[in-house]
Amino acid sequence: MIREREAMAGENETAGLPGISLADSRMTDPAGKPWNWRLFVFLRGLAVLQFVKGLAYWAALLLSGGSPDPMAGVSTARLVTCAFFAVADPVAAVGLWLGAAWGVAIWLLAAIGQIAAVALDGSSSTATVALTIAAFAAMGVYIVLSVKARLELD
Repeated sequence: MIREREAMAGENETAGLPGISLADSRMTDPAGKPWNWRLFVFLRGLAVLQFVKGLAYWAALLLSGGSPDPMAGVSTARLVTCAFFAVADPVAAVGLWLGAAWGVAIWLLAAIGQIAAVALDGSSSTATVALTIAAFAAMGVYIVLSVKARLELD
């Protein structure tokens, strides 16, 4: 097994490819680039929150009150909103966890959608308004961390 790994590493070096490692280098060395590390940790935490939020929307869609017809009495706009966030939030969570640019883009689209949904819906609950305020705050933190991390790389 060890010889196979060494042979694979040798093949990668001769082909000009980086070696494959299960350890994420961004997580192991916070002293070298602290703003990059902070951005990485923020994106991982945000990914967990987005995934939990997505699960909550799935629960709202599938388990609405335990009635035989869970969607009875739910407006079409509310149903579409729940369906959108039930899909967008977990997909954004995966992208954020991986640190991919598409994950940040989907998260920003979902956050803007959350803000628009609260602005357009007059009967928003306290929890929904709190999520919207948290989305604004997370966007601000992301902007600050990404600017500092980018300056750190230059």
